[in-house]
Amino acid sequence: MRTAYLELLKLSLCDLAGARTLSVSRSGQTRRRDSQVLCRELPDEELALRARGSDWPFSGLTMVGLKRLDDLQVCVESVVADQVEGDVIEAGAWRGGAAILARATLDSLGADERTVWVADSFRGLPPPDRRRFPQDRELDLSRVEFLAVSADEVLGHFARFGLDRGVELVEGFFDETLSKLRGHRWSVVRLDGDTYEATRVGLESLYPGLSAGGYVIVDDYGLIKECKAAVDDYRREQGIGEPIEKVDWNGIRWRRESEPGPRAASPAARARRPSPRSSQPARKRPARAGIPTERELELERELSELRERLKSAEGPG
Repeated sequence: MRTAYLELLKLSLCDLAGARTLSVSRSGQTRRRDSQVLCRELPDEELALRARGSDWPFSGLTMVGLKRLDDLQVCVESVVADQVEGDVIEAGAWRGGAAILARATLDSLGADERTVWVADSFRGLPPPDRRRFPQDRELDLSRVEFLAVSADEVLGHFARFGLDRGVELVEGFFDETLSKLRGHRWSVVRLDGDTYEATRVGLESLYPGLSAGGYVIVDDYGLIKECKAAVDDYRREQGIGEPIEKVDWNGIRWRRESEPGPRAASPAARARRPSPRSSQPARKRPARAGIPTERELELERELSELRERLKSAEGPG
């Protein structure tokens, strides 16, 4: 029953349990700031895109796909079975789907003493800091409103599945919040911040507190060169020799073998620690801008062309 519950939950989180599966993508050169967001229905022959985490779900609660969700479940089950000390944290949560699975897996094992921490700005990605992190000069996702999901919405998604206990939200950009979590002990650290800055700040802030036997999971290592560079740079500088294991085409992980340093944070660090946002009833969902379909964009272009032709035919005055 536990296995059946978690399998059905993963299908639901990926929006693969219903009659229709809608996908969101960006048109043209996706690294351009003005790249348009549009939606379409995935035909049956393309549902594998969702299963492998290769598209953005219109309605689903996670982008990572079934393979990476399967692996996250295995990692959580492993640290519980091996009694690895520490909580679970996801830095970069979007709608919260992966963290929801982590909470469900812990609950299904009776490990409700562990907290799932969800760190995110809950207002999308910041513009790249090209001075401090020139590696991100070509990667700007700050204008993609689709990536901005409020804290209230995310808490509501946890509550929808009855998984809103043992969840703490840390709200704010990573350079403002994650360093203040130093001194906490983790058993699983999942990073999904996309950029060099987000990945680097996540590793510098959270990896020192990862217990021996714990896992660090990095999404987008295989897709986004800035993310890969941040991981490779940090591992090289810190002399991390544990082998990287490939989860799928995009995700990787490794298991820490060495014990972390002293656990206690300095008094200054404790004073700066952010106040987590405990689960609470969700407020009314804010209005969202509509995402046009491909056909709507075509009609928009046709209408624009007709207006131009009409304007030319009328002539001056």
